[in-house]
Amino acid sequence: MGAVSGVDDRPPGRDVVCRALAAGERVLDEPRAKRLLAAYGLRVPRGVVVSEPEQAVPAAEQLGPTVVLKAVGPDIQHKSDTGLVAIDVRGAAAVRAAAQRIVERGAGRVRGILVEELVPHERELLVGMERDRRFGPVVAFGIGGIFTEVLRDVAFALAPLDEQEAEALLEQLRARRLLDAVRGLPCVDRAELRRIVRTIGQLALDHPEIAEIDVNPLAVVGSRLVVLDALVVLGKARHAVEEPDQAAPRRLARVEGATACRERGRSSLTAVFAPRSVAVVGASADEGKWGGSLLRNIVEGGYRGAVYPVNPRGGEIFGRRVFPSLNDIPEPPDLCLIALEAETSLSVVERCVERGVPAAIVIAAGFSEAGPAGENLERDLVAAARGGIALIGPNCMGVLANGIGLNAVGYVTLRPPKGSVSVVSQSGNIGTQLLMTAEGRGVGIEKSISVGNQALITAADVLDYLADDEATRAVIVYVEEMEDGRRFFDVARRATPKKPIVLMYGGATEAGSRAAASHTGAMAGSADVLVAAMWQAGVITTTDPDESLDLAACLAHLPLPRGRRVGVVTLGGGWGVLTADELVRNGLSLAELPGELLDELDGVLPSFWSRGNPVDLVASVGGDVPAHVLELLACCPAVDSVITLALIGSPSSGRTGRTNGQGDEAALEDASPSLSALGSRDLNAGEHAFLRRAAELMEQTGKPILSVPLIPVAHTVFADLGRFAPVVLTSPRAAVRALARMSWYVERRGRRARCGPAVADE
Repeated sequence: MGAVSGVDDRPPGRDVVCRALAAGERVLDEPRAKRLLAAYGLRVPRGVVVSEPEQAVPAAEQLGPTVVLKAVGPDIQHKSDTGLVAIDVRGAAAVRAAAQRIVERGAGRVRGILVEELVPHERELLVGMERDRRFGPVVAFGIGGIFTEVLRDVAFALAPLDEQEAEALLEQLRARRLLDAVRGLPCVDRAELRRIVRTIGQLALDHPEIAEIDVNPLAVVGSRLVVLDALVVLGKARHAVEEPDQAAPRRLARVEGATACRERGRSSLTAVFAPRSVAVVGASADEGKWGGSLLRNIVEGGYRGAVYPVNPRGGEIFGRRVFPSLNDIPEPPDLCLIALEAETSLSVVERCVERGVPAAIVIAAGFSEAGPAGENLERDLVAAARGGIALIGPNCMGVLANGIGLNAVGYVTLRPPKGSVSVVSQSGNIGTQLLMTAEGRGVGIEKSISVGNQALITAADVLDYLADDEATRAVIVYVEEMEDGRRFFDVARRATPKKPIVLMYGGATEAGSRAAASHTGAMAGSADVLVAAMWQAGVITTTDPDESLDLAACLAHLPLPRGRRVGVVTLGGGWGVLTADELVRNGLSLAELPGELLDELDGVLPSFWSRGNPVDLVASVGGDVPAHVLELLACCPAVDSVITLALIGSPSSGRTGRTNGQGDEAALEDASPSLSALGSRDLNAGEHAFLRRAAELMEQTGKPILSVPLIPVAHTVFADLGRFAPVVLTSPRAAVRALARMSWYVERRGRRARCGPAVADE
């Protein structure tokens, strides 16, 4: 693959592409498309193009007893749909009649007739490429033939692909067993198939003028692979011509802004997340205004740096001296929060640049999201910020940096506990909802930022910063638009070996459909490409806020599983059955418990226990039995992780745990002060002791333990019980799905380390 060495260092088939471009053609017809593919080493049938039906007869006689005839023309693409192909044609009379019929049906569009040898085959695949505006060339692989778009069993990945990524792409098909030896057919040559998949990606990189490639069918002949039909479309990336003209300045500002941010390095975002001083321009004593709520949250949040309220009226607000302007502050603040209307915000950013302020957050709306006038204002804002300032927003909610007590989020009062999950959200209300939910469930937050319109600093830039942030163990990102998708992909690909990323996305579905020249182009929707890119980068994707918080909590606080074998401990058979079913649906398995473990459990459980996995405790929930059973499973080499069901948060466990003979209220008072501080009033001392033992076992074994209560409990994460904190999720399904995606992340990260979908909305 790649350029040919020697005198001609151009990519293979360059002459084919250049001639079509010179002639103003947008499509390579099938003979030329196959010539291009053959230049890259793909097998194609023997064939010849003739101009008249009579010429088809001698051409067929040279190729064999049975041939295929196809129409050739610049605007002929889906030949089967319009009767412009004849298969299994034998004899001169039949060849002549088929050729004449094709010319007549073509109604003047037929420029020639391709006569090819018939290639008998048993299976049909598809390999293709679409050039996405955000992510660049996207390679497709799937089940081919005339029902490709009906079956839609196709997987996608960004080019270029390495060997492992190509193999992983093959494994994504629902019908991947068709590649194996099946019903007397041999295995497909997977090495050759991987080479073809990678070649299509390389071809797109070598020829940036190619918008789409469609190889369908790619026939399986024995174990070999032969291109039976091919289409190559020249032109712009997908959606480029459909995009409204007014979006171009906004996109340009974002891309140029991200470039400017990267050139300045990480110091600018350090000023956002770890400022030594903060100014609030537009400060107000009215907490109903943004300037008032921002200042109140900063003052009451425990921030230890200098705080400078700015308002032309001067005076004092919330016990702080108010400065009439930025110029009156003794020294330039590290971070300036601008809580003014859109037009005034621009002049404040200009003053920030003049004073050498490293970073600013523009809260106001009324920019690119508000129409052409706002687009122009945002472009001016970016131009001003390029003078030397990191600009967050506009149209955002602010920043939270729990590690330094900075709560610079406006409009609402948020007090999530300190922790190790960081949040990057394009949407202010989604970010706020995540923080409120985290606060209610006890999920600790390290940093959170709303990037709004991403005029300069994008979600990718923030993610790049958080990838090296030691205080952040897991990141949740919410995006609706990803103008520079390739940049986000590259950043995520670098970050995921260091820490897990959960991406929640919205607005990725197609609002409508377009007529696509190729099967690949017809099927590769925005959501498909986004999910494929994130799968390839090792990012877990979801569309649900609660699930994203579950995943981040587990990834930040639990050890990662070493395999997919799960032990289940349950207080009743029904939940165990449901969990077993869910494990299978999510690609996990019930661990096979060895005989020696069953013997040990016989000594703990009643004689009528089920002697299998799930381990049903039946009525044996008192004393140390649950913790003992949990220890036996967690320490078993045949078990990679454990899920407990109804061992906490149940009426039985609330009365029969170790309470020294006292009632539930006394049991809560018996809990240690640190546990009482958790606020989990529905758990008694015995249940707290069980969770503490789970934390000790995770530390001892390095295996994750997830718990599901019978009735809801107040917290998700119990962070003060040890280095690994017990995580309590709301249902067996939530626990299994979280564990499955943790396992996927481990495997994906391992493949990357050895060189490279955890899709939660299936």
